[in-house]
Amino acid sequence: GWEAPPPRMAPAPQLRDKGKVHDINEKYNWLIHLKYVRQEYDECLVTIETALKESKGMAEYAIYVKALIKRQRGEIQESLQLFQAATCLNPHNICNLKQVGRSLYLLGRHKAAIDVYDEAQRIGIDDWEIKHNKGLCFLYLKQYEDAAEAFKSANSIQRHDTTYMQLGKVYTLQEDYRTAIEVYLEALEFSPENPEMLTTVGLLHLRLGENYKAFDFLGNSLTHDPRNPKTILAAGSIIQDHADMD
Repeated sequence: GWEAPPPRMAPAPQLRDKGKVHDINEKYNWLIHLKYVRQEYDECLVTIETALKESKGMAEYAIYVKALIKRQRGEIQESLQLFQAATCLNPHNICNLKQVGRSLYLLGRHKAAIDVYDEAQRIGIDDWEIKHNKGLCFLYLKQYEDAAEAFKSANSIQRHDTTYMQLGKVYTLQEDYRTAIEVYLEALEFSPENPEMLTTVGLLHLRLGENYKAFDFLGNSLTHDPRNPKTILAAGSIIQDHADMD
């Protein structure tokens, strides 16, 4: 999906003294930003190449946005190399490191991604996105305890439905359905109308043979999203079971 670029970056410390490069970056960064947010990607890339040529490749923001565009177009390996180049120019920019980690994750290089997120954590502040993405990496590596810890840590910084969904998934994969339900119920305190969450709780109750509870949650979900096929099928199966029993 579309990603908003960060606010135009401050130049790396080693570039600030190089007045000419700084002036070139200032000249083009606002234009690159504008074309990117307007989703005029081809024109944006032309401006980026001009900025890179004039700055002799020392334009961090231009490289960063070029990497975002490459990734959107499915060129993950190229985007990784560009994010790494941006990181070389400014090693202490957390945005760069997070994107290197994200690209490694998308390439299935989960252990390498975790190392990058650890580095980002070491030099930056507590960040929800870093903890959440580390959790995703651990989940793929089937390191469930580490995954759960990372997701809990992410939620302690900032609560997100997506983190609760993944944390519940960790417990579901270990067949600890009760704990998974507890996680989702906590999430529903903050997002009581989330149909995906309501359906997931309903399906877990169904697995535990608690049909009445399951039907409650599935019915509630359908009031918010009446066309979800998964919810309709599950609710229908409960109705069918009861009809058969009658």
